[in-house]
Amino acid sequence: MSFHCPTAMATLLAAALTAGFSTAALAQSAYTMTVLGKPTGAYSFVPITLDDQGVVRGAMYYRSGVKLVRFTFLPAYLYQAVSWNGTTATAPATLGGKYLFPKLANNSGWQVGPFNKTSELGSSVSPEVFPSATTIYGSSFRGANVFAPGSVGSTTMLRKGTVDTDLSALLAKSLGNSNTSSFKSMFSAKGMNNAGAIVGVFNRPVSASGEVNFVSTPLVFSNGTYTTLEIGPYQSLSPIDINDAGTVVGTVLRNDPSAGYQSLPALWVNQRLTTVGDVSLSRHKPLSINNAGQVLLVGDNGMSLTVSPLDFERQLRSSSMVWANNSVTPLVSPNNDGVQATAMNDQGTVVGCILSASGPQTVDARPFIWKNGALLDLTQEWASKGVSLPAGTRWGCPLAINNSGSVLIYHYTSTLPTTFTWARVNAKP
Repeated sequence: MSFHCPTAMATLLAAALTAGFSTAALAQSAYTMTVLGKPTGAYSFVPITLDDQGVVRGAMYYRSGVKLVRFTFLPAYLYQAVSWNGTTATAPATLGGKYLFPKLANNSGWQVGPFNKTSELGSSVSPEVFPSATTIYGSSFRGANVFAPGSVGSTTMLRKGTVDTDLSALLAKSLGNSNTSSFKSMFSAKGMNNAGAIVGVFNRPVSASGEVNFVSTPLVFSNGTYTTLEIGPYQSLSPIDINDAGTVVGTVLRNDPSAGYQSLPALWVNQRLTTVGDVSLSRHKPLSINNAGQVLLVGDNGMSLTVSPLDFERQLRSSSMVWANNSVTPLVSPNNDGVQATAMNDQGTVVGCILSASGPQTVDARPFIWKNGALLDLTQEWASKGVSLPAGTRWGCPLAINNSGSVLIYHYTSTLPTTFTWARVNAKP
C-alpha cells in the first residue's frame, strides 16, 4: 500500500483558468427545455438523478390516509419512486412498487434509497431558494440537495426493475443485527456505479451498560457480497462515491497533535486505501468521482469576509476544485465570489452556483457551468442557445449533469408565493 500526499496548493493550475465568466464556446451548439410534469396523485414531488439516456428519476409524496395526533386527525402521506423520459411522469402502478425514495440511480435504471411502508405527517420536498436570508445559526448551502428523507425509511432498498432487495437486512445477516430495540442496524448507501456496485456504511447499534454505541463498517456491496474498505492509520473513514472502475472516494479522519482532528479526501482502489490528500485539502469534502478519476471537491476556503459572530457570509467563502493525479484545479469566479459546485460528468464538466451577497445577511446564487477552465453564467449561456426563462422567474442551482451535457434543474418565481418548475435542459451537439 502506498500513500501519496501532494502539496496541493503548490500544484494549483490557476494560470489555466479565467478570472471571470468566459465567453469561450462549449461543445453544445443549442439547448432545449423539457418541463417535468407533476405526477398524477402527487402532493409534492422532486426529481433527483439524471442518467445518460436522459431519464430523470425522483420521488413523490401522495396522501395515504389520516393519523390521529393529540385527538386530531391529520393527513398522512407515503412516498414512491417516479421517473420522467419526457414531460409525463411515470410511477409504478402496483402497491409493491411504492414506498421507495430513490437517492441513487444508474444507467441501468437501478435505484437505491429509503424504503418505508409507514405513512408520515411530512409531505413536502423542495430545494433551497436564493436569494435567502440566513438564520441566527447560519444557513448551510444545499446546492443540489433537496429536503428529502435521509434515514427516515425503515430500511435501505435496492430496486432492479420490479425486484427489491433489502440491503440493510441482507448485510445484517453477515455483520449483525442491533441488540437494542431502540435502534436497528441500517445500511446507509452513499454512491452507486453503472455496474451496480454500491458504497456506503453499515451501522450496527450495540447496547452495553445502558449506553448505545454504533459500530460502523464502511464497505462496497456488489453482486450480493460485500468487501470492507481499508482504514489504514486513520481514526475513521467516510465513503462518498464510487466510479465504474470501482475506485471509491471519501474522507479519512486523522488526529494531528498540533492541529487536532482533520478530515482529508482519500481514494480506495480494490477497497485498498491508496491516496490521501494533504492538509491543504482538509477544508474540502469530495462530492463525487467520475470515470476519468477526477474528484469534485467542495468546501470553505477559510477567507474571513466578516467578523460578525453570526458569520452570515460563510456561504460566500465556499470554493470548489477538481482533484486528479495529485493536483488540484480550482474553479475561479468573478470577484472571488463563492463557488459551490453541485455535480460533474465524465468529461469533467461541472455545474453549480456562484454565491454573492445581495444585501445585508442575504445570499444570492447564479447557476454556472465550467469546462476546460471556462466558467460560464448558465442563464446567459442557455439564453444565447435557445432556452430562456419565463417572465418573473429565475434558475435555481443545478442538481445533475449527464455525459451529453444535459442538466437537471428547476426555476422558480421571484415573488411570493414561490412556485417551482422542474426541468431537464437538453444539450444538442
